[in-house]
Amino acid sequence: MAIISRQYANEQDYESMRVLLRTCYARNPLVYCTIGDLDWWRSAESNPDSFAAQLWLEGRQVVAFAWPSPNQIDIICHPDLRDLEEEILAWGEQWGRSTAPPDQQPLTFSSWAFTGDARRAALYERQGYTRTSVALNYRTRPLTQPFPELTLAQGYRIRNVYGPEEASARVAVHRDAFAPSRMTLDYYQAALRMPTYRRKLDLVVEAPDQSLAAFCIVWYDEVNRMGVFEPVGCHSAHRRRGLTSTLIVEGLHRLRQLGAYTTHVTSVAGIVPAEALYELLGFTITDRNERWQKTLS
Repeated sequence: MAIISRQYANEQDYESMRVLLRTCYARNPLVYCTIGDLDWWRSAESNPDSFAAQLWLEGRQVVAFAWPSPNQIDIICHPDLRDLEEEILAWGEQWGRSTAPPDQQPLTFSSWAFTGDARRAALYERQGYTRTSVALNYRTRPLTQPFPELTLAQGYRIRNVYGPEEASARVAVHRDAFAPSRMTLDYYQAALRMPTYRRKLDLVVEAPDQSLAAFCIVWYDEVNRMGVFEPVGCHSAHRRRGLTSTLIVEGLHRLRQLGAYTTHVTSVAGIVPAEALYELLGFTITDRNERWQKTLS
């Protein structure tokens, strides 16, 4: 059957993209995107109901897609159809040229490859890309292993968010943790509407004064029985008290109760406090996802 390419159109397309991601993970759990990651990416769009993803379809099923964001492209492809990746990259470059403002021309354009993905790296080299020092560590933790026994600092408590009425406070703690941050009320409220979102996995640490001190969202893929932590953070006024580690362990417990047997987290390579935290909690590096870049004339 011939493969066609067209722009994303509707929620039926989105569900087909989710099916592809679950299929990719079932074949190899080292993936460029999970269903939770996709929901998080979509939430960040200015219009989460209409975005610029380009799809490749075999019949009615999405077999690959390109997710463009400013100055870069994420490439997702069925493992049996990786010859499409060259076409997807070319589409991304053309998209980058056509959408970059004049003051950003020529455009420095980026994409990503795991160190173990020799095929993707070879594609970038053929197309004139250069490997950069920017990398993300993709970490895995089996839930069959024991969890650390941690005690929450006195006066704090862990709970899930109450609901949309707490959105402003939830956004505020995120913005402080990642300052400067792109998080907005619209961004977070869009996340609440995503199909993978579960309020019982949107966790926070409440401080003694009832403000929010730390947070994480866990996205659960019940088909593959795995969870993804994205994002995880702590307010600057409450750091170095073990709040984030205790919160993550609570997320691990809740995932295991749902039937999950593994979980993942991605962190920026070289950020020492985050690296130490995930090592302490039993997350080991599966691979490094490296940024490649090229100047588009």
